[in-house]
Amino acid sequence: MSRILALTWLLLSAASFAPQTRAQSASVRSEAFDFGTIGLTDEFQHTFQFTNNGPHALEIENVELTPPLIVSKMPSRIPPSEKANVTVRLETPREKGEFRGSVVVNFKNDASAPRVFWVVGKVVPPIEFDPFPIFFVSTLRGQEKTAFIEIISHEPEPFEIQTVENPSSRFTTDLETLDAGRRYRLSLIMTGKGPAGRTADTLTLVTSSRSYPFLQIRANTILNERVHTFPDAIDLGPISAAFLKAHPEELQAVTKRVMVYQEAGKDFQVSAATDVPFLNASTSQAQLKDRFEVRLSVVPEKLKAGPIKGVVVIDTNDPEFPRLTIPVTATVEDSW
Repeated sequence: MSRILALTWLLLSAASFAPQTRAQSASVRSEAFDFGTIGLTDEFQHTFQFTNNGPHALEIENVELTPPLIVSKMPSRIPPSEKANVTVRLETPREKGEFRGSVVVNFKNDASAPRVFWVVGKVVPPIEFDPFPIFFVSTLRGQEKTAFIEIISHEPEPFEIQTVENPSSRFTTDLETLDAGRRYRLSLIMTGKGPAGRTADTLTLVTSSRSYPFLQIRANTILNERVHTFPDAIDLGPISAAFLKAHPEELQAVTKRVMVYQEAGKDFQVSAATDVPFLNASTSQAQLKDRFEVRLSVVPEKLKAGPIKGVVVIDTNDPEFPRLTIPVTATVEDSW
């Protein structure tokens, strides 16, 4: 929803949000103020004004506000034909993101319909990452894959990213200036080369900011072989035999599924076995012939207390990848 549409919606719907115990003979009067973009700790204060157009003085009973809005100044009594100023302030701490708040001024003795004011805008950190300060990129061997993060500065001084320190040989990075001193786009390009599996690296951005000279972005990447599984490891977590005995319907909750993929496969076949004594491994082909599902179900009668470390072995008809091994861990809390 655009900011203009949001303001229009707030004004049109103000009456439905106002307290329904007030006099309904007078229409609810609304006004919206858009403060634009402010920081997590920036000072913000705004004064709403209204006039008592009635023949009698109005006495304010209370003001209902959306946190972290507070009233910093207002009169208690407004004579006929006089203007009243209600000043509100946005306190801290604040949550980053879009803010839509209301200020509802209620009067004693139902003397008038409430005055409803709206405060909208966006609260941003000094340095903003869009969407997040973390990459998640997965690709197949030999296939290039690119992902993007935008870095936006809301600091008063111009902001430059001077260098990007990349510790990985698995991917490269590229920095593009979108708005000099304010906005940049960082690209992570996986080359499809290097060791298979998942890695977690940290990119360090060296900047000109005195407050934030170093920024860190996590880079989680996965390089899959042409035949691969998802997930590539299984953690069953804690398993209670006593709980499963009392609640047999919960057996499905500890069942795990692993997908086995063959890129561009047509007649892919697999079989699966495991050395974990309380697990049963079964396979079924998906509708797409390039993948199989391996279902690992718990046989509760075979549960014995203790830590478990085992594997699931998957045999395939692919000549290049005839066997895949997936580690399995668990902790069985008690015996059946």
